[in-house]
Parts: sequence; C-alpha cells; structure tokens
Amino acid sequence: MPALSNNVKSLVNNARFTVAELVNLEKRIKRRQTSLKEAEIIATNYADTLEAGVGSWLNKLLRRFGSRVKVAKAIVNLAEDRELLNGQITIPDSGSRHPSVRNIQRCLIALASRTQILDYMLPEYGADGVYGGETSKAVKAFQQHNSISITGKVDAHTAKLLDEALRNTDIPGSLFATPKDIVNAAIELCTGDIAQYYGVPQPWINNDPKHNVPVDIHFNYLVGRWKCNLFGGNVLRKAGYEPPYYIDNTDDGKGEYPNANQWYKWTDKYALGHGNAVRFELIAEVPASSLPVTEARSRIHQLFALIQPGDFLMVDHQGSHTQNGGHARVAVKTDFQTLGTVSFAQAQRQKAMILDESVDDLVQKNQENIWLMRPNVRM
Repeated sequence: MPALSNNVKSLVNNARFTVAELVNLEKRIKRRQTSLKEAEIIATNYADTLEAGVGSWLNKLLRRFGSRVKVAKAIVNLAEDRELLNGQITIPDSGSRHPSVRNIQRCLIALASRTQILDYMLPEYGADGVYGGETSKAVKAFQQHNSISITGKVDAHTAKLLDEALRNTDIPGSLFATPKDIVNAAIELCTGDIAQYYGVPQPWINNDPKHNVPVDIHFNYLVGRWKCNLFGGNVLRKAGYEPPYYIDNTDDGKGEYPNANQWYKWTDKYALGHGNAVRFELIAEVPASSLPVTEARSRIHQLFALIQPGDFLMVDHQGSHTQNGGHARVAVKTDFQTLGTVSFAQAQRQKAMILDESVDDLVQKNQENIWLMRPNVRM
C-alpha cells in the first residue's frame, strides 16, 4: 500500500515539499480530509524533499497536533554505510530490509529534490526501508544517468557514485536555514520560466502562503508593475526566512511586502520605532544624496566591502514618493576584493536576473539612501 494518499502524494511528486504545500497539508488535517499520520510520513519517509525552513515548520505542526515524531535531518552522504561502500554487501542481495536500504532511498530522494532529476524520486513509498520495485527502478535510472551497468542493485561502485553525487549537492537547511539557502533561492528564482514572472510585463506568481495574494496563481493585477520587493520577499520565504510584512486587519496572520525603500524599517535599528518585528540586522547605511560625491563613493565602497552572500542591498531612488520606490538586490556572490564587483539577484524590467555590479554602478544611479541588511529571523 502506498505511503501517502493520492491527494497528499501530489504534494511530493516533484520531489520538493514547500512551505505553501505544508500550509495546504495543515488545512487538510484540520478539515479531516487527511490524517496526522500522513504529516508524520512526510517528516520521515520524505524528509529529504523539504525545502529550507520547512522542516522547522513541520516540527511545530506535529507538536501542535500532539505527535512525537520529529523531522529527520537532511541526508548528507552515505558515510555510515561502510559495508556498502566497501563492497561487503550488495543491496538487495544482502536483504531487501537491510539497514542500508533506507539510506539508499533517502539518497535517491535527496538527489531528485536537489538536482530535479525526478526519475530518482520515490513518490509511492518514499524511504520506507523496503527495497522494492520503485527503489530498483530509481537505482536503474541513476545507473543509466551515470553510464554504468544497469542492474537495479546497489553494489560498491553504484554506492560510491551515489555518495559522490550526494556530496556534490547543496544541502537545504530544512531544520535551520542558512545564508546559503538565500543564495540558492535567489538563483533558482532567476532561472527558467519562473524568472519572467518577476518582470514588469508579466503577472506575479507568489510562493508565500503568508502573503495576501494566493500562491501559485497568475496575479494579473501586477502586470505592468515592478516586482523587486516581491522578488525579495519570495526569496526569503523560499529560503526559510521570515520576510517583512504590512499586516492587515483581517486577523488571518497574512500581510503584504512593503516597498523596497521601506524595508529598513524592519531592521534591528529601526523596527521598534516603527512598531515592526525585526527581520534584519542593519549592517550599514549610506545617506548618499546628502553627502558630497567623494564621501558618498567612499561610504558605498566601505559598504560593498561588508557584503556577504545572502545579504540584501536595498536602495531608495531620488524623490519623495514611497509608492513603487526603491529597489531590492540579493547578494549571491562577491568578487569585490578581486574584481570590485558583487553579483546581485534582482527583478529587472523583463525578468529576474543576476547582474554583476560595482560601486560606480550605484554612484551613477544617484540613489538617495542605501541599506545593507542581513536576514536574521528563520521560519
């Protein structure tokens, strides 16, 4: 019998279990459309599909409903399976329920999630510890992809390749998000079809269930509008961090992202004075328009030297209008010490993209204020 019912299995079919899907699952449990048991199975058999921060949220859900099950830590490698790596055993010849089976299954699921090679995914049973037809099929897909003998069995050669492939992936911080998760989220939202939905001509597709706009729909109201703040908020949610919100009066816990030139009001320096929750550490700020050009350039140079991957660089354009004001950049790589540039993911006119920018780029744009902010509140 499959591990999950069909309506819950659909949440893990693409090998990614997102925060929006977790909210969906919680609603189904509350409405008695599914059982708590299925949440427990996701926490164990499908733990390696969880996106950054989702494991932490799932643990809270399980505790809230009285479960003692905890989310398994993301698998890192097969180092514990020394007999398998040394060729002392072959799976399933050494037993279809051998202790190494579950780690093989977790490895395959993790690779499916992190590489999006979905032939490795085990949607029917997950990591249940039983080496059956689904696991054999996924192993054959891995062997074919790596151009080795297609046996459906895991011998030392296949195990070493699985271990190597796993070690070469980025491990999502499902239980504790990290700045690397911010970098990966920003890069992913700049890649493929999703990038266009942060461009001005297109509708927005939201991924954040705490935002007022429903997730995974084409929100046409925002056609023709800049979406840099929406990109920044979606990066944070996908990365397992809490974005800033203007909270409305509906008591549903949802809100809207502030404009980019208002995000500084959620930093540790300014949040209390504006009645907001802290979401960032303010690393540096430059009131560029009120400084002589030489001093502004020097201060921006100092700011750039402090940038770390995962930081947010927020600017306020010249002028007094808040609406549509400012711009949000997410640092994904810094070459400032060698090349004088930082790679920033950001929403541009046509789509989200990554641009290499320098101190001169910001000086020439005549920004009014510049804030370097470091996200510090995880889901």
